Amino acid sequence: MTSVEPSGAARATSNGISRRTLVKGAAWAVPVIAVAAPIPSVAASPCTPTTNFDNLRVGSRPESVTFSPSGVTASLVWSSNGQPSSTPGNTGRVAQTSTNPSWKYIEMEMVSSLRVGDWLKLTINLSQPVTGLSFVLHDIDKVRGSWADLVEVETAGYTYQRGSNIIGTGTASDPFQPNAWGDTPISSGQGDVRLTWPGSIAQVVVKYRAGIDGTSSNQHIGLGNLRYSACVPAGQMRQARTLSVQSQPEEIRVTEGEVVFVEGDGTQDL
Repeated sequence: MTSVEPSGAARATSNGISRRTLVKGAAWAVPVIAVAAPIPSVAASPCTPTTNFDNLRVGSRPESVTFSPSGVTASLVWSSNGQPSSTPGNTGRVAQTSTNPSWKYIEMEMVSSLRVGDWLKLTINLSQPVTGLSFVLHDIDKVRGSWADLVEVETAGYTYQRGSNIIGTGTASDPFQPNAWGDTPISSGQGDVRLTWPGSIAQVVVKYRAGIDGTSSNQHIGLGNLRYSACVPAGQMRQARTLSVQSQPEEIRVTEGEVVFVEGDGTQDL
């Protein structure tokens, strides 16, 4: 699949500043849902395509985010294995970049001495079905003896776009993972994956796994750019028609900066 360069989130040091710089790079091809037959109830839907992470408070741990002004919400439910809690470290907390303008994302972090069986799971529950649900998982990479990020997508029906250092298809046997060893520069977008569900969906489950036994105490990735293409109002599911997916480019402003964490867990990115 053709690689692209989306924006990224960075691994943090204990003093709150990332070692890596950030660039919002060349755009993702954004899925556009084409309806084969008119559906007045869907066409008239007030739903909007993107959650507003900018309204979230840095350091907060929101249980849900809203696709304003539609009122459609996405609740965020966390669970884990081999970790001290369901939300270890900064998991679920809002982080913000120091770019101008800045942007925000939500942490997915594992702590303690890592074992291959450790995992962190995110379940996104939507208040009503939507089509074209999409988001980016940032900063998937690996360092020998420290961490190796693996991502498994448990909800079928998705398509994906991978950064140039990402391989795999997102299944349990072939998870998304970095191809080359090294703390990949975030400015390249090499460690990002955009996931999209072209059809109607109300729940998505993603599992973030430890790929090696390691000493890193803050192995993490970031959740960002949560959006959808159209909303299917409750009670209107039977009126849905055949959907097809097209792609078109999206221009993204290029900025530079570093990720800033307001709250840390006292550990260091090794």
